Amino acid sequence: MFKQELKNETISLGAIYQACNEIKKIAWQGQINNNVIEPLINSVYQTTSDDIEDIYIDVKRLNTGLDFLRRQLVGDAFSKDAEVSRYFDAIGILIKNMNKKVDIFDKLRKELTEQNMPIQKDNLNDHALFLSNLYLNTISTVEPRIIVNGDNIYLTDKKNAAMIRSLLLCAIRSYILWQQSGGSKFRIFIFKKKIAELAVTL
Repeated sequence: MFKQELKNETISLGAIYQACNEIKKIAWQGQINNNVIEPLINSVYQTTSDDIEDIYIDVKRLNTGLDFLRRQLVGDAFSKDAEVSRYFDAIGILIKNMNKKVDIFDKLRKELTEQNMPIQKDNLNDHALFLSNLYLNTISTVEPRIIVNGDNIYLTDKKNAAMIRSLLLCAIRSYILWQQSGGSKFRIFIFKKKIAELAVTL
């Protein structure tokens, strides 16, 4: 049981870092990688699944985030990413405040359940627009808002802005999954080496 819990924590942590890293790439470089984003978008709609691996289609689709996670845990000072770590911390604070507003979770669940558009690489921008609007109508009403840094050339692009908000929603979904799996900063501290090892072998 312990091993499965730690595995679930590692998978969801990898997804959080994958989403946050993609936000950074879009904000600073305008790079949108559909292969990396698709499993994250998929996870947001899986509101009833108990299998954390199925939520992301295939764990191998999280290799980018799992590798990023490993480097954050055991890498040297040059491999640590302060900006992505800031997003991680900001999401944790936001979720804590969201928990005081149950109606937000009810609205998110209702809207996501009613959305029946299939998830494919060629319609991710459509999903991003839907999720972006959902984010604005729900999560954006909770303080403090998450501030995304980047180049204004990319941040002011409507498609990029929608994708960034949708990825913030993806990161929030994965952060909640991480907590539900028993994840906490204390457990990261205690099991840092084991999580880093799992991030390589998954």
